[in-house]
Amino acid sequence: MREAAIVEELSQYLEDCYEEVLGSGASPAAAYRRTLAELSTNEMLARELRGVERQVAPEPIAFGTNRRTNMLIDLWHDLRFGARLLRKHPGFTWIAVLTLALGIGANTAIFTVVDAALLRGLPYKGSDRLVQVWETRRLGEIKKMDASYPDYLDWGQQSDTIEGICGYTGWDGSFTLTGPAEAERIEGARVTASFFSVLGVTPLLGRSFFPQEDKPGAAPTVVINYGLWQRRFGADPKIVGQQIVLDGNGYTVLGVLPPSFQFAPMPKAQIWVPLRPTPFQLNRRFMHWLDVIARLRPGVSLAQAQTQMNAVGARIERENPDTHTGAGLTLVPLHEQIIGSVGALLWVLLGAVGCVLLIACANVANLQLLRAAARRQEISIRLALGATRWRLVRQLLSESLLLTVLGGGFGLLLASWGTNLLLAAIPTAQLETMPYLQNVALNGRVFGFTTALSLLTGIVFGLVPAWQSAKLDVHRALKDGNRTAGNKHHRFRSALVITEIALALVLLVGAGLLIKSSKQLLDVKLGFNPERLLTLQLELPAARYSSDDQARAFHQQLLAQIEALPGVTSVASVNWLPLQGGPGDLLRVEGQPQPPPSEVPKTTTHVVSSGYFRTMEIALLKGRYFTDADNQSAPDVLIINNALAKKLFGQQDPLGHRLFFEGGDPKPYEIVGVVDDERVGELDEESASVVYRPYLQNPWTKLNLAVRTTSDPDNIVAAIRHEVQRLDHNLALFDVAPMQQLIAERPATFLRQYPALLMTVFAVLALLLAVVGIYGVISSAVSQRTHELGIRMALGADRSEILRLVLGQGLRLALFGVICGLAAAFALTRLMRSLLFGVSTTDPLIFGLVAGLLITAALLACYLPARRATQLDPLAALRCE
Repeated sequence: MREAAIVEELSQYLEDCYEEVLGSGASPAAAYRRTLAELSTNEMLARELRGVERQVAPEPIAFGTNRRTNMLIDLWHDLRFGARLLRKHPGFTWIAVLTLALGIGANTAIFTVVDAALLRGLPYKGSDRLVQVWETRRLGEIKKMDASYPDYLDWGQQSDTIEGICGYTGWDGSFTLTGPAEAERIEGARVTASFFSVLGVTPLLGRSFFPQEDKPGAAPTVVINYGLWQRRFGADPKIVGQQIVLDGNGYTVLGVLPPSFQFAPMPKAQIWVPLRPTPFQLNRRFMHWLDVIARLRPGVSLAQAQTQMNAVGARIERENPDTHTGAGLTLVPLHEQIIGSVGALLWVLLGAVGCVLLIACANVANLQLLRAAARRQEISIRLALGATRWRLVRQLLSESLLLTVLGGGFGLLLASWGTNLLLAAIPTAQLETMPYLQNVALNGRVFGFTTALSLLTGIVFGLVPAWQSAKLDVHRALKDGNRTAGNKHHRFRSALVITEIALALVLLVGAGLLIKSSKQLLDVKLGFNPERLLTLQLELPAARYSSDDQARAFHQQLLAQIEALPGVTSVASVNWLPLQGGPGDLLRVEGQPQPPPSEVPKTTTHVVSSGYFRTMEIALLKGRYFTDADNQSAPDVLIINNALAKKLFGQQDPLGHRLFFEGGDPKPYEIVGVVDDERVGELDEESASVVYRPYLQNPWTKLNLAVRTTSDPDNIVAAIRHEVQRLDHNLALFDVAPMQQLIAERPATFLRQYPALLMTVFAVLALLLAVVGIYGVISSAVSQRTHELGIRMALGADRSEILRLVLGQGLRLALFGVICGLAAAFALTRLMRSLLFGVSTTDPLIFGLVAGLLITAALLACYLPARRATQLDPLAALRCE
């Protein structure tokens, strides 16, 4: 016999005898026994009643001598009963499970990435004691700077809170590996001899550097990573002690690093060579080029180390006022330094999916309340038979926990799929800079998080509905049946909908701000045309191109042959491409007073071929471009950008003025042109001061080529590679990519577009859940008010009045939700400040559009139940009472 029949029979009996039994002073236990006697002939009903006997019988049934055992048995019966109910209502079960699975799965996917990036330590011994050391200067705002080599030496010698210190740089760290196989460009790094010992890394084979091996004049040595050893040298165990050829020079292999070693600041590095400063770098404190990592002594806190380093910085400032006035030192945990802005991004995304889960919980709680309304008669019968309210709460909570266990299980499946999608959406070039995301996987901590989240979710969305359902007026419920859920239930459901709308608004505002920020970034003036522009790099080995004349000859011949290729309109070279920065120099204007070193204008210096500005389509503002006549026998000239012209000369004409490079060649360079500002750094940085010098007067071995084409740039790559091989088969092209791809893969672009994409997905999901929630509340309200609406229509209310009445109820909920959401968004969007560019965290346009969207969506969700209300038959509505 179905439970509905059981409830019907019990209900019929209790309606006849309830007043009589209780009026005579009998206890619920007596009522139970009398009912059992009357219905003892019905075996199934008797079994159902015996299930609640322990709640009302004068003496407990001895299920066991241990109270804990009895509780476990009770829990097992609750779970079995809950599972049976969920199985009998598959529509409700699947909707609730899928809703929870979406929320739990999204949270688990984001947490998996957060765990890999933020919660796991770095793969180095004692990584919590590793810090990055920065020199700081107050230039309008505090700016972090690399160290000079003399400062690096002083930091290590003058601080006893530091156990070890090392330096590294990527400048001049790439090499062309030649040998029996094809020439290959290998990324590398130059490091001090203490680098691997400070990180706590022991080579898999061989050894790392000895202290004397980073001194000038030492024999060339190299340590290679595991991947290069496997790929290029076939995992030869005898590689240690052998020589390999890098840039035409022989280097002895000292060791092979373990496969687990990854250095996040330089993720592409495959070879490591000793850093040997030049005499010029060794003695000049104003040259900032070295990144520094220190290991704190055991038991030393970051605050203690910072205090002592402040004293070291103050001592260096006193001893070197010309170069270090206003300078300081700051220590940043290495893990925090490596994660950088990605940490803030991940916390924002975790907060966003948390909001989605809360909205999902609110929707499931609404479903639970609707279901509880349909079970009012069943619950009232259980109460009348003597079941305690806590017993009912426990039973209803067990059903909620069953739902969340199922939702958590499906959520784990969605999380596995979703984590792959999260990583697939990250550009490959950007993912390579985040080695901590290379091995993201569901692990024990993630499973524990999902389990805890599922249990917490079950308690959150199940407790209040269960408690309210257990507070029924038994007498009224038995007489009214399942027809009304009461005002308390409706008020609570309305509060849930208001919460859903507020949370959805917060997510929509966040998504709107990120989308606008991303658009603002892409609209930044580049100063050049990136369309149909191919970029590629090569480097001339110093061993074969030891003289400037050799470099010039190869450079001119290569550019001429590439420009002659079909589909090429122009070609140029530059030492650093746009958006990649470049070396800095200190300038002095001839005839102007010598400023203090701390106030000397700092610029980025680019060495370019004569056709660079035409190829890049950089506008000429004054003067002229370079020509091939600006060679080694001509007067030294340069071109400056508009930002530097304004900084040095204001409204004066800069043409004809001469500049000196501090600390370098003392000869002056005449300004022959002023060009528009091109972006040499990140897209979200201010336009930098740039000086351009002609290649023929300043030949470099590192060449970045920019090739303007008539069609898809990728079509010309093979032909260019062929021309390079014809000139020198030992040269290798690398970093070949269209300029538009480079722009799309910049960190600044990623930090705006990626969160904008994910936040939009989360916000749309939240909006849909909120719309479903408000539809459910209004639809339920219409059902509960059927009799009232029938009376209104019978008394003459027309359909438009009924429509306005129902829509008004939904509009009030939407307005309350929007007001709460606007207040929350105003406070919470401030946490996103580091992810925004050119957009205020309280942008009125975004706030206004999102508020209007939510109100419109809420009205559309209310329209269907409102329209149904207008089509009621008044007589039928009155009869339903």
